[in-house]
Amino acid sequence: MTETELQTPLGLLTLKRFPVRAADRLRAWDAADELLIKHLHEQQAELKDKKRVLVFDDQFGAITSFMCQMLAASGHPVSIDVITDSLVSQHAISQNVKGNGYGERDVSFIDNTAIPVKPYDLIIYKLPRNHGYFADVMQRLRSNMSDDTHIVGGVMVKYLPMTVLTTLGQIVGETTTSLATKKARLIFSHFDSSLTPTNPYPTTYTIEEIDVDLLNHSNVFSRDSLDIGTRLLLAVMPESDDLLTIVDLACGNGVVGISAAQLNPNADLIFCDESNMAVASAKANVARYFPERNAEFYQTDCLEGIAKNSVDLVLCNPPFHQQNAISEHVGWQMFKESLQCLKSGGEFWVVGNRHLDYHIKLKKLFGNATLVDSSNKFVVIKSVKR
Repeated sequence: MTETELQTPLGLLTLKRFPVRAADRLRAWDAADELLIKHLHEQQAELKDKKRVLVFDDQFGAITSFMCQMLAASGHPVSIDVITDSLVSQHAISQNVKGNGYGERDVSFIDNTAIPVKPYDLIIYKLPRNHGYFADVMQRLRSNMSDDTHIVGGVMVKYLPMTVLTTLGQIVGETTTSLATKKARLIFSHFDSSLTPTNPYPTTYTIEEIDVDLLNHSNVFSRDSLDIGTRLLLAVMPESDDLLTIVDLACGNGVVGISAAQLNPNADLIFCDESNMAVASAKANVARYFPERNAEFYQTDCLEGIAKNSVDLVLCNPPFHQQNAISEHVGWQMFKESLQCLKSGGEFWVVGNRHLDYHIKLKKLFGNATLVDSSNKFVVIKSVKR
């Protein structure tokens, strides 16, 4: 078998990581996926009548594809609801499900800022790295659970602190784990209808530098306080009275774009992020402070969908990881697509850790890179499209 072939008890699944990159040796599943698949197959007789299925935070579609396999093998109609915050994960799940012979109607994606409207017999999840996000979603899913709901999660042991089990016990019900297998564990919870937990999300905090209170859904980057890289960028934000189109790329809660809106009163604004919760947060914050402003919001992969040669300024605090894997490819993709979308003479401003050497990459791509400001850990760099 190759790196894209997963042998399950019900047959072979072909699974790719997305975005697909040449010579990518990482698999689209891990030992926690394999352990979940083994458990679900072993419990197939017990789960045979559990037709209303929800899968939460499946990164690339291994669990969703196997559930399609299992439902089809049992003769049930294949109908699975999926919650994910990531558009890249959504694309991966869709393409891998389709690649294994199942249709678009077999899987439905649920808005992770809302509460699904129907009960579930089976809830399966991969534990997200953001445990606040996990607690938020699981708490909202209480209204979809009953005493008969089978609730099971999978996680690599290194990503499982005891606090998660305590939290699950407080918001869902009694929680236990399996023994470790290949450094992975299963997590089992039993719904307790007597619990009455409260959900703190979405939260708000004040940014004194620009005098705003910003709302944050639970999976937004720097959801509890302003990160120091963005603080450095805010201090040197470009300003103009010209008619501009400004993009806040990887917008998070929209703080960079909101600061740009304050300093560029005639600018149109575009907010882009691949996180659904980030876009929802930015939209709420812009609606509060600039209700009449011309602003567009895109849940998109980098700048996909933004016209080439159409914008004057791109502001960016890029991520340096995808899911659990540290990677430079997301930032590099943002740099290249920013160059394409900028008009001639347009500017790309980026903040990043010193050690990432963004100036080298930007000089290679744009032909220029100017240091705007720096601190002990971060730099702000400007490149101009010639």
